[in-house]
Amino acid sequence: MAEEIGLYEERQKTEKLLKRVCIELKKLNFPKESIYVAARGNSFQFYLREADEAMKYLSIKEKDRVADIVKVEYYNKLKKRLEKRINSINRCIRDLEETEPSKVYEMLGKGKRRMIEPIEPTNEQFRAEWEACEYHGKEFWDDGVEIYTDKGERVRSKSEKIIADKLYKENIAYRYEYPLEIPGGGIIYPDFTILDEKKRRNIILEHFGLMDNDEYANNAISKMQLYDREGYVLGDNFFCTMETMAKPLDSRVLDRMIERIKG
Repeated sequence: MAEEIGLYEERQKTEKLLKRVCIELKKLNFPKESIYVAARGNSFQFYLREADEAMKYLSIKEKDRVADIVKVEYYNKLKKRLEKRINSINRCIRDLEETEPSKVYEMLGKGKRRMIEPIEPTNEQFRAEWEACEYHGKEFWDDGVEIYTDKGERVRSKSEKIIADKLYKENIAYRYEYPLEIPGGGIIYPDFTILDEKKRRNIILEHFGLMDNDEYANNAISKMQLYDREGYVLGDNFFCTMETMAKPLDSRVLDRMIERIKG
């Protein structure tokens, strides 16, 4: 699949760079001039090549002008290269999607699909197996506040209910406090383990709800560092939300985060 070889990530990175180049070009509103460079031993002399092809020597006092004109040339060439790269990535993604092996099974029709099993599970089958997994989460204290999500599961805070309900509403498969074994470090229980259906991997989403408490904040930082050591990269396969008494969970931040998780 295209996702497996990072084409979507590469396109996103290239588009971000292209946007930055376009911003820089707008700052440099120069006419279409070019610079001719003549080498003089270990030094260089710069000449302005104007529309009539006449050459004008530029002194050291005009080095800022030279630099800006060279920047325009560089950014214009880079812009064309990035646009070409995006087009190439788009073509490659289309080709890969058109030749996606799993679609062969889907094209057989319901009757024929009942007669055989695909070599590789479909996304629907993979999700069904993932959701069917039975596990034991962290225990609740008997005197704890009982808060339940729209899905009917118990969580530990109103903010976790907001997150769980949002995931459920967006049809995102998740497990609440699914145990994660850390080699040499025992077992921890991330708040939410989310299924990335496109890449068939797990994404961790933690909610840090008491960040105005020094001890809690230090533990949260240690936990984030632990995830990083285990290969969970913030913004890729690890996300987190935070709040304090003065700054509660921002639903807009959560919405944007979920859109990124959905890809």
